[in-house]
Amino acid sequence: MEKGRKGVRMEELLRELVEAPSVSGYEDDISALIKKELKPHVDQVRSDRIGNVIAVKGKGSPKIMLAAHMDKIGLIVKYVNKDGFIFFDKLGGWDERILPARNVVIHGSKGPVAGVIGCKPVHLQERDEAKKPIKLKEMFIDIGATSEGDVKKAGISVGDHITNAGTLRKLRGSRVTGHGFDNRIGCLVLLEIAKSVKIFKGTLFLVGTVKEEIGLIGVRGSSFSVNPDVLLAIDTTIPGDVPGMSSEEAPLKLGSGPSLEIKDQVSVVCSQVKKWVTETAKRGKIKIQLNVSSGGATDASIVPTVREGIPSGAITVPTRNIHSPVEVADMRDVNNCVKLGVKLVESAHRYF
Repeated sequence: MEKGRKGVRMEELLRELVEAPSVSGYEDDISALIKKELKPHVDQVRSDRIGNVIAVKGKGSPKIMLAAHMDKIGLIVKYVNKDGFIFFDKLGGWDERILPARNVVIHGSKGPVAGVIGCKPVHLQERDEAKKPIKLKEMFIDIGATSEGDVKKAGISVGDHITNAGTLRKLRGSRVTGHGFDNRIGCLVLLEIAKSVKIFKGTLFLVGTVKEEIGLIGVRGSSFSVNPDVLLAIDTTIPGDVPGMSSEEAPLKLGSGPSLEIKDQVSVVCSQVKKWVTETAKRGKIKIQLNVSSGGATDASIVPTVREGIPSGAITVPTRNIHSPVEVADMRDVNNCVKLGVKLVESAHRYF
């Protein structure tokens, strides 16, 4: 029964994290939520000068840093025309083909404003035009305004951030869908590790980083400041268990456990970290997957270039439809990622 209650509690916390309207560069809301959740379970928690959340638990060596980026992809107001239509730019890696007909929320000075992304109707497109993806510059957001002044009255101005509308929804079994799982799931895992880990040797730094989606920015300063003996990024990754994809392209599957990222677009996992993760998973009888990818990157990808080099790796939760409003994850993988994270913290002194 306790296990069931814990599962419900984790889903409700994930819902709160998903609903926090924080995109890259606008992490205040998610930062406040994470600090509130961390505070009872750590010795201290603070924000640095660019907004990274840094919590500390324990003391001594080794220094273990777990990092989960707090931001999610979003949009930003670029221009408002005289008729009250809002043009926008991207924050992070969007597939522009999925943007038209999307429900969005603009976060202005007077609070959230509902809008929809529109474009030229298919009925009026030329035959060749209809065969091509709609370009970002051809899309606009309609909030129902009739003029530029009407948009200003709604509290909207250039630079306001825009998020997907919607929240967490349950699918069959242990699977859930929503937007911002990349990386609200990582934030959830970070919080659950902070709550669950009790006795370990060393100092645990739990860090929520900013602006990962626009260039792995926040982790550079936070890891320089902490100067850990090892860093693990907690993030999401791409499974290949859907129609149109093959195991050769992406071998990971939902429900088969968290993944250790062996290689990504810019980095290869430190051999010492690989040994630590695989041996700890085996001892704890926690099923993990191994991923070699030619695309994407995590906070762990860049920290080997910080100071004289920080040993790093990434533990990820397979997530379908990543960077879309309908990402899909399996809560069993989330739970196993938490279990693995706790075991890794408890065993770090054997490796670093």
